[in-house]
Amino acid sequence: MLVFTQRAAAAAALLSAASPAMPALAADIPIEIARHEGPVTVLGEVKVQGQKDGSLTAPGVNEARDAINQRPGGVVLIGAEAFEDRYAVSFKDTLRDAPGVFAQARYGEEVRLSIRGSGLGNNAHLRGIYLLQDGIPVSRADGFGDFQEIDPLSTRYLEVFKGGNGLRYGGATLGGAINAVTPTGRTAEQTWLVRAEGGSNDTYRQNLSYAKDYGRFDVYAAVTNARSDGYRDHQRTDNQRINGNVGYRINDNVETRFYLGFNEIDQEIPGAVSLNAALNDPRSVPATAESFDIKRDPTTFRVVNKTSIRIGDGQLDVGGFFWDRRLYHPLTGPVVDQTGHFYGGFAQWNGRGTLFGLANEVTLGANVQAGDNDARTFQNVGGGTRGNRTSDARERAVLTDVYAENRLTVVPRLQLITGIQGLISTRHFDDRINAAESANRTYKAVNPKLGLLYAFDDHTQFFGNVSYSFEAPNYGALNQTTPLGANGFVPLDGQRAVTGEIGSRGEWARLAWNLSYYYSLVDKELLQQATSPTTAIQFNADETIHQGLEVGLAVKLLANAISAGDTLVFQQNYALNELTFDNDATYGGNRLAGLPKHYYQAQFRYDHPLGFFVEPGLEAANSLVVDYANTQRSPGYTIWNLSTGVTLPRGVSLFFDARNLFDQRYVGSVSTTTNFQTVTNRNLFLPGEGRQFFGGVRWAFS
Repeated sequence: MLVFTQRAAAAAALLSAASPAMPALAADIPIEIARHEGPVTVLGEVKVQGQKDGSLTAPGVNEARDAINQRPGGVVLIGAEAFEDRYAVSFKDTLRDAPGVFAQARYGEEVRLSIRGSGLGNNAHLRGIYLLQDGIPVSRADGFGDFQEIDPLSTRYLEVFKGGNGLRYGGATLGGAINAVTPTGRTAEQTWLVRAEGGSNDTYRQNLSYAKDYGRFDVYAAVTNARSDGYRDHQRTDNQRINGNVGYRINDNVETRFYLGFNEIDQEIPGAVSLNAALNDPRSVPATAESFDIKRDPTTFRVVNKTSIRIGDGQLDVGGFFWDRRLYHPLTGPVVDQTGHFYGGFAQWNGRGTLFGLANEVTLGANVQAGDNDARTFQNVGGGTRGNRTSDARERAVLTDVYAENRLTVVPRLQLITGIQGLISTRHFDDRINAAESANRTYKAVNPKLGLLYAFDDHTQFFGNVSYSFEAPNYGALNQTTPLGANGFVPLDGQRAVTGEIGSRGEWARLAWNLSYYYSLVDKELLQQATSPTTAIQFNADETIHQGLEVGLAVKLLANAISAGDTLVFQQNYALNELTFDNDATYGGNRLAGLPKHYYQAQFRYDHPLGFFVEPGLEAANSLVVDYANTQRSPGYTIWNLSTGVTLPRGVSLFFDARNLFDQRYVGSVSTTTNFQTVTNRNLFLPGEGRQFFGGVRWAFS
């Protein structure tokens, strides 16, 4: 721990040395290259002509963009215009334009989502990123997150706060925070929207939404129905979703909003296969996937209230939320059967004033969330049928965090940002079969942050920050049925890290950019290893290093080339992930498994003033390390995609989306292990999806 602290101090000193050249701002940085009519997407920043303003409880896109550009670090805002003309089903599709965000499909809507190497200890689902919807946690009190809660077709925009920038919502995880914002009757661009899509693998999806501003109150409601057989065998998906909200403006200074959401997900899981099968028979699945009918079927109901009160030069946001969740999850051994209730409250104050005669902004906030989950497992006697009960427990988690952030304008165009978060995270495990296995754990942390933001001019920012992060292990990590368990829990520590970051974002002439370099020293990182009868599924590493480069570049290559008002824009995102052990007793300086070192995406988009576009693009990654001993890699790949569409009169638009045009065989993601050469089960590879075609129509009208 002493070495970790010394290196943390060294990282802070490095950033301080760089800060004179990289101070900080408050000006608006649009960072986009205008196209003819309609949506603009460059580096994830979106501007729409005639964009509607938001309200006290729900900012519009432009307001959210202005606010996010006040963060002294890697942040991105992505509007729905970035993915509405494509077949978008998961974060791999919606977060494509976010530099440094790795989202690779596992199956259906499930992805490996990682920012700056976060969540490597999860071979399924989400950890290490604070996931929110409308500013309300989707991540549960123990840190577990579910991708399926977010419907891309009911998302107005996404905010990505990488690393310590997640303090905006009180988050202090290594990966930061992602907030998906639902449209409202004031921010939706149309009253009625009808959407129908279809394509390969018997894929169908329909969406209907209604949005209206009635003056004092506004309403938004949407329903989505989707089904697909999936690219691989045993990958059928059948989903129904309802999302909506009602806002009421009590007066010019007070507004309240209620959100409702319902998700019913039926998702078959194809499972991982051998490397040979992934590359030569990518549709195949292990025999057990079908014989045990492995699947994951969550059903959730969500209700939220947020009330905003404008007081002088500040605003107070308060509210609460409640989730009801049921999960039926057959696996090869057990059938997981859970029923849970998750709830909490929040308050945040944002105010402006002066400090020492200088312009100053302050944010004070508190979040309290809890979960009460009845966790049962049964023997899977085949076909997903429950046999004898094998476990029965009550899992209770409580997370309390308080945070503060201050933004002081030291001199014009230069801001000093300081922040701190304190948290207490508890786990209460009551074993109803064997009381001796019941256990309790409490984790505490204090996470400070220091940043600088400098506006070189009205279109260019430089930034730097140092932040601490902490992640307590979730129930999936703690509750392992192994001899290493102590009082029902594996003795795991919380993961701590300190991160230094410098970068810039802006635009000049025909060029726009969003650049960040980060360096993280991680202590007790939660990592994943292969399952065996005598070893834990997750473990604490000693010290690890995460460093990398996040690059988003866009350039307008041509304008008025073929026709007056047309444009050709070249946009590219590149991520360098250098993730290693730091003189580990077992693995030395080996690479961490799970993420490629180099990941690159690029698109050429041509827009014509008559309303049509063509966008060829590619995605490429180098070979991926599978094990911490670095004895096995999956091969790198390059795949090509093509999107095109046209806007017709009367609010009708059509799109066509071709994926993996040349049917490249590749591995998209892996389950990490310790030493590939010594494990018995080598089915650790998830095949990438082959050539597929999708098309759709949207009809927007009032």
